[in-house]
Amino acid sequence: MGAKVAAMLVLLTVALLGITAVHSHKILFLAPFNGPSHWLMLKSYIRELTNRGHEVTCITGIKFGEALGNYTEVLIDPAYPLNEKFPLSQLYNSQSYSSDLNNLFLYWRLGLATSRHGLEADNVQKFLKRDDLHFDLIVSEQFFQDSWLMFAYKYNAPIVTISTYGYSDFMDRAMGLLTPWSCVPHMLLDYEHGMNFFQRSYNVFLSTLDYILREYYYMPEMNKMAKEFFSELEEQRGPLPTIQSLEKSISVILVNSHPTLAKPRPTMVTLVSIGGAPIRAPKALPQELQRFMDEAEHGVIYFSLGAYMQSSAMPIEKRLTLLKVFGKLKQRVIWKFETDQIGSIPKNVMISKWAPQNDILAHKNTVLFISHGGQFGTFESMYHGVPTLFIPFFGDQHRNAIRAVRSGYAAKILFADITEESIFSQIRELVDTKQYYKRAKEISTMFRDTLVDPMNTSIYWMEYVIRYKGAPHLKFNAVNDSIVQYLLLDILGAAVLLLVLLIIVVKMCCCRKPVITADKKKRQ
Repeated sequence: MGAKVAAMLVLLTVALLGITAVHSHKILFLAPFNGPSHWLMLKSYIRELTNRGHEVTCITGIKFGEALGNYTEVLIDPAYPLNEKFPLSQLYNSQSYSSDLNNLFLYWRLGLATSRHGLEADNVQKFLKRDDLHFDLIVSEQFFQDSWLMFAYKYNAPIVTISTYGYSDFMDRAMGLLTPWSCVPHMLLDYEHGMNFFQRSYNVFLSTLDYILREYYYMPEMNKMAKEFFSELEEQRGPLPTIQSLEKSISVILVNSHPTLAKPRPTMVTLVSIGGAPIRAPKALPQELQRFMDEAEHGVIYFSLGAYMQSSAMPIEKRLTLLKVFGKLKQRVIWKFETDQIGSIPKNVMISKWAPQNDILAHKNTVLFISHGGQFGTFESMYHGVPTLFIPFFGDQHRNAIRAVRSGYAAKILFADITEESIFSQIRELVDTKQYYKRAKEISTMFRDTLVDPMNTSIYWMEYVIRYKGAPHLKFNAVNDSIVQYLLLDILGAAVLLLVLLIIVVKMCCCRKPVITADKKKRQ
């Protein structure tokens, strides 16, 4: 009997190993942009994929920093010098990135620079030269590193991208859908449905400019870059596909968006909203922090400007203003501040170089979040139902702030406008007016009300694309149509031409003078 049980256990073990092998795949994860908040989101996907038994190789500018099974890292070392190229002092002292055009060019500059920097890295160059690797899927961040789509061609693997910042028109086009500019605002604009004439005009202007410059400047530059760094591949296989064609071959785009912040828009099955996917169940706080929050009789205000906009780089006069205001509050304040050089700290203020943001926002005593308006922190505050005071600086932060204010649970102030009086009054209004708290809880209920957990949705689509070899059956065939074909301009042109010809013929027939013959002339 014992031998039979042992044999059954062996067979069961072999069967389980077989199942694991069937469902385990090799995935190449591309994360060349070393923005800290972006990386925190992408890490959650890597962790989930490895937990499910997949082997993940990641090209990244930031170390994972944790022991992880089934994980191989190709480090871009040194990482792109973000702080040097985009100094925080410039962002704090300038309002230049409140301009839509400046933000648009910021994305392109950043994309071109970080793409090249990553491809030039020694470890990436060595990786590119290897011919012994196979991957079942490429997963890439969709953040203006388009030349990296060539990895999908190199490994003849389907590709899924993750847009960390939300939707954009070119994602629609990659899936065969033309964004209706009459009712869908550009990614940088905070417009709602029912745009007025001026808003629609400006939306068409900005969207057209974006389309033209992307097609005739930005993408050609990405093509040049791809040809430069994948030249050996061209020697082996012949002419490389264009980045534009590779963009159209993306199987699924996972978009960090949620209808509670961004209004619904026309979509395709291969454009999947996964807003809130990285948000996890809260963990226990460090003991000192837990006590500080638990004992806050009037609640806690959490202040963080994110992983990139470090508070320690803030001009001293603004820092002192904030400390003075915080000291006048009855609430306790947690301020994520990255150095010890901050000055005299009020008794109700705790300074922390690192703070578990998700866990702090989940605490029952958190009554306000003061944020720069990044997409990730915004979603966390919405998920946990915390009123928010936005201090936006650049990129999508202004858009996120205005949309949140419009939703009724937040307020907004520009950094340049911060004075002791202005910031104090904003904080008091948000904390004392119960409507903000009530609305934040309503937003939280809607944000959490999903049919399937967004992380499970994300992994499902990655594995789906692997199972069905890129899932070409999901792709809308209009993806390869020109704008002329898509909008029926060729048929419209032919119809107009036919109508013109018909009018000309009718006019010729009706306006002809009768011909008088010689016999008729004699009879006359």
